[in-house]
Order: sequence, then structure tokens, then C-alpha cells
Amino acid sequence: MKRYMLLCVVGGSLLGGSVFGNDAGDLVFPADYPHKVRAELLYENVQRDIRVTSESPTVRDALSADVFAVRLHTDVGPLARLDFDVGAMSAGSGSHKLMGGVGLRFLALEWDAWRAGAFGQARYARDLSDRVDLGDAGRASVKYDWVEADAGLLVAYRQSVADQFVVAPYVGPVFSIIRLSGDLRDANGRNRFRAEQDQAIGMALGLGLEFQGQNGLRFETRYFDDWSVSVAASFVF
Repeated sequence: MKRYMLLCVVGGSLLGGSVFGNDAGDLVFPADYPHKVRAELLYENVQRDIRVTSESPTVRDALSADVFAVRLHTDVGPLARLDFDVGAMSAGSGSHKLMGGVGLRFLALEWDAWRAGAFGQARYARDLSDRVDLGDAGRASVKYDWVEADAGLLVAYRQSVADQFVVAPYVGPVFSIIRLSGDLRDANGRNRFRAEQDQAIGMALGLGLEFQGQNGLRFETRYFDDWSVSVAASFVF
């Protein structure tokens, strides 16, 4: 019980602090696959509205990006894990660029088939190419660095429906910020570009399917001002 209370406190600090994200992930921890290693292959399509703060007045536009990544799970105790994301990211019609991320997840509470956990994570990619709408000035080419930070709380219900097969739906609130910083090229030449998310508070809804040996599939959608989706395949070895 003391361990659970401690994890709740740490999880609460993640939600309230400046923890730097993306796909919310699942509530599977090292205690579920002792003495083994777990990894995920992840695809994510990000759809968010942004505010271009380097323009006066501020201009709003839609942001679209694709992510292909490997998420490596490392053990920091039986009820917590540290994740490292390595992959490629593209925005708009631009080419893919190297992307990296890190995330920390804790089991905060477990009761029968119910689980609750907190997470915080960060993601960074640089030199992404896109086009943005500047209102009356029309569309312009832009190249920027992407920094994204998430924190959230997930609740899952893990239901065994057959031998070695678990269905685990999960849901929870997510706080997410995005910062874009780079250069904008329009008819007036080259200018500074700054943008941020239009809405920071949203929710995640997912479904995990776990097969024999903790291998599985996971589907997730997140809503802020638009719907983002991700799919992941997990492997335990």
C-alpha cells in the first residue's frame, strides 16, 4: 500500500509539473513480463490546431504530421518503466526527419482488473518542412524544430476473454503542449516563425489486445481540437 501511495504522489507531480509527447501508451509494466524486454513499433498521425504567434495578429492554422518510431521499454522497477522513442517524423508534405523522445510511466493503483497510471513524456524533431496559412498574406513555406510535451492519467480495465488473451480498453485526460520554432519564407523574404498549440487539454482513448507472452496490438485516438490516431505492435523477448 505504501508503494502505491508513493506512486500516486509521483504521478500527481508529473501531472502538475513541467514534464515534457504524443501517443499516450498503455498500462503494461515490467511486473507483467518479468526478466524479459518489451518494445513497440509505433505509427502515429498527429492532427492539431496551432496559433502562429510570430504573426501580429496571431494566425490560426491546422497542423498535420506522421511519426514512425520504435519505443523501447526499460525497467525502473516492477511498477514503472522508462521509454525511449527513436524514429522519423514528417510535417505536411515534407520529408521525414530524425525524431527522438523519452517517457516515464508509473502504475498508481491496481484493484482487481482495474489499473490507473500516470505518464509524462517529451518528443523532439528538427528541420521539419511545411506550409502555413498566414491569412491575408496567403500560404508560406516554413522550416521549424518541433518540441512536444505531454502528461496525463490513464485508467484501464484488463479483461481476460480467453486463455492468454486480454482486452484492455483505457481512457484518461492528457495535457499536451507543442512549440514550433524556425524560419518562414514569404513574399517579404525570410522571417522568424513561432507557433504553439491552440488547445492544451484533451483526452486519450485506446484499446490494447494482449496475446500469449505479452505480445500485442494497440489502437489509440486522442482529441484536443482535432482527432489524432496511433497504432502500435508490441513484442516481448
